Amino acid sequence: MNHIPDEDVRKDVPPVSAPALPARAEGGIPELWNMAYPLIISMAAATLMQFVNRVFLSRYSADALAACVPGGILSFTFVCFFLGTTMYTNAFIAQYYGKKKLASVSIALWQGVILGLLSWVALIGLIPAGLWIINNSSHPQQVKVLEVEYFTILMAGGGFGILNAALGSFFTGRGKTKVTMLVNLGGNILNILLSGLLIFGLGPIKSLGITGAGYAFVAGNLFMTLVFTLLIFSRENRELYRTSRLMRFHPRLFMRLLKYGLPNGVGFFLDVASFTVFFFLAGNLDGPSLAANSILATINTMAFMPVLGLGMATLTLVGQRVGQKRHDIAEKTVYNAIRMTICYVGLISLFFFLCPGLFVNLFGSPDAPQYAAILEKSRRLMRILAVFVLFDGIGIVFSDAIKGAGDTRFQMMTASLCAWLVFVPGSYICVYVLHTPLEYVWGWACVYVFLLALIFWLRFRSNKWREIDILKH
Repeated sequence: MNHIPDEDVRKDVPPVSAPALPARAEGGIPELWNMAYPLIISMAAATLMQFVNRVFLSRYSADALAACVPGGILSFTFVCFFLGTTMYTNAFIAQYYGKKKLASVSIALWQGVILGLLSWVALIGLIPAGLWIINNSSHPQQVKVLEVEYFTILMAGGGFGILNAALGSFFTGRGKTKVTMLVNLGGNILNILLSGLLIFGLGPIKSLGITGAGYAFVAGNLFMTLVFTLLIFSRENRELYRTSRLMRFHPRLFMRLLKYGLPNGVGFFLDVASFTVFFFLAGNLDGPSLAANSILATINTMAFMPVLGLGMATLTLVGQRVGQKRHDIAEKTVYNAIRMTICYVGLISLFFFLCPGLFVNLFGSPDAPQYAAILEKSRRLMRILAVFVLFDGIGIVFSDAIKGAGDTRFQMMTASLCAWLVFVPGSYICVYVLHTPLEYVWGWACVYVFLLALIFWLRFRSNKWREIDILKH
């Protein structure tokens, strides 16, 4: 059956719309904050999990620390295409929810889940390509061995993360971000506990090192998949959204999800792939640069993950308002999100600039000979990172705003062209032609994120996003 049952709120169940807000409060910071803070906490928990895992690995061995970031980034590069495509389920659910079309919310959810399952199969088929990249890098052989182990585990279990993007959209798209927060907190806490246990071992449990960190990550994602599934099939959701009765393939909606989700996935992939190339290029300078680059990548993740949460809240609210045909409220939401972003990243940048050792010294003792050069180089880079996170945060929010309205093709083209015509060639020239220090390579990265932020701001101001209708048959 190709018809989507777009009925309004059913009369035999309680209304699903949020309590009405005063006109001046709609699109305001309080509304945005209520939507965003659970997502920010979710992202912060994921950041803390990655941060703790890498600190654990730095205490286990310097080689494990050097291997975990390239191996992790490479696996995420492959995952992110499928993740970005499946994640766009959130925009469909948000707009259907804004229209109060409950059956369509459920059908959109299951198209995302089907896409996630198909993506998992494709992801496993890409493992040999990743192994080829690792084995042909110039990293030390002992680091390559660890990268291969970590990468293979993350790829084999990567489907759970993709499924969670679709399953979590059922809650995030409707503004139920506290549910997403609690599920993510549970999964990340389990990850941290298992990571410490499996990396170092305890009693009869053998120390597995970086392999244990990979197993712990997959276990945390599996836990989240199971909990999301149980909640979706709760009695309330089965009655209100008919989540079990509408669990089927819908060709027309699936193709619409691909139409708007694929550009999102392609843009996400090419953006992340450019950073993967960047990290591999920067790591080829020398041994301390590879380790310092891993430290800086970890700290950068800690800084921008909460901005991703705010960006997801912006995408959701823009989607709901566009579904209601209230574009002015959507615009108000976006500019309030930018104000919040500038306040947050401005504070983080100040700490990075004034107190770089506060973050860097967590990865080893400055008095230890093997860490002294690495930490000194990392402290110098932190001041450049302070500039990077500021423009990166602004670009993320404007990018998510236009994606929430369906402007995914422009986002894909812009991110791709800037990444592969500006960022990657410039990084290559810095490393292999000019042989500049790592500080100059990261300085070029700052130019790249500034350019993205500027272009996405100008696109949002153009109001092209107001003309797009992703739900139109």
